Amino acid sequence: MNGKKVLITGADGMLATDFADVLNEKSDYTIVRLNRQKLDIRDRNAVSDVMNQIRPDYVLHTAALSDVDYCEENRAHAFRVNGHGTENIAYYTQKIKAKLIYISTCALFGDEIKEYTECDPVVLKTVYARSKYLGEEKTKEWCDRYFIVRPGWLFGGNKNHKRNFVYQRYREALNHPEIHSASDQYGCPTYTRHLSHKIIELMETNHYGVYHISNGGSATRYEYVKKIVRTFGLNNKIHPVDSGFFKRKAPAPRCVMIKNANLSIKGFGLLPDWNTAVEEYIDRLKRELP
Repeated sequence: MNGKKVLITGADGMLATDFADVLNEKSDYTIVRLNRQKLDIRDRNAVSDVMNQIRPDYVLHTAALSDVDYCEENRAHAFRVNGHGTENIAYYTQKIKAKLIYISTCALFGDEIKEYTECDPVVLKTVYARSKYLGEEKTKEWCDRYFIVRPGWLFGGNKNHKRNFVYQRYREALNHPEIHSASDQYGCPTYTRHLSHKIIELMETNHYGVYHISNGGSATRYEYVKKIVRTFGLNNKIHPVDSGFFKRKAPAPRCVMIKNANLSIKGFGLLPDWNTAVEEYIDRLKRELP
């Protein structure tokens, strides 16, 4: 086995998949990918056994319940996975003296239309946000060498990923001549391959802490969807609507725009503009399409 060893939890997800692909392009990493069937992070003994058997140098912890509406109706399950599951990972990562990269969320903020930095107080409007933030707290409590990454609105992976927002909008556009999208929700679309490169750059340092990482710029959901559809060369009518048009169980925040302040302060380069990132990803995704 070559070089440093990286353990990836939640290995079937978009970010985990692209992160592993990017790592595979480098010759100095050995990758161990564990999906939910191979590692239930809620099982403290299972986490202990895996950490002691594999003894990774880095743990990329992406395993999570990320369906916001599901979390709202299944509070206990959300906290068991996102909070206490992360505590198990953090505790045993510390035991083997590895570095932990915990993938948190940008959905920790509120309705004020602004760019939120790592220093801004959180506004935990949903069960999902509260459970992921508990994961942050447990990471800090149990692990000395951690990077907490709060990414923007993630897109990437392949067409089979259930949470592939770009591909879902493509399929929607093929089947519906008119599309409705929220013009009062604000965020930072973020390409998982670009994010993966930045995480690797980050984890090879000792600049531990909390990082907001997103592609440059920001957009409303409407602007984001319009960019996706037009980049595919489709001419659907796209209607800007209030977010109340979509019935949801969770009171999702209006604004999750993030400013990558800590990356700048610590001298890390920033990611390309989100429009460029969408174009790059769609060009890649088209190779999978018939």
